[in-house]
Amino acid sequence: EPWTEEMRREIEKSLGLKAYDIYGLTEIMGPGVAYECKEQHGMHVNEDHFIVEALDPETHKPVPDGQKGEIVFSCLTRKAFPLLRFRTKDIGVLDRTPCACGRTFVRMSKPMGRTDDMLIIRGVNVFP
Repeated sequence: EPWTEEMRREIEKSLGLKAYDIYGLTEIMGPGVAYECKEQHGMHVNEDHFIVEALDPETHKPVPDGQKGEIVFSCLTRKAFPLLRFRTKDIGVLDRTPCACGRTFVRMSKPMGRTDDMLIIRGVNVFP
């Protein structure tokens, strides 16, 4: 589950450690799809396993890097049940500019919202 920056700072202060974001999905292999480096300027996507795109939620066409879009993944290494353009419903931004840490994998922002916020309450789909 996502945390706020205030929660992160409190954890770091209380435990005397540096806390990093990791992005993962139940539907996609673990331990994570993307992870923060020491620079903490976005999460590097494991591009040796995934192709990541940001799509316009209305048209489903790719948006330029730096523009908000729905994050979708294609998995390169799943064999039994490959995922192609899996729609996460998470809104985020991709960044391919060089990272100070030296890694070359694309970075993604923390989720900035969702294309839908459906809840299941007593077996009923509710869209607040």
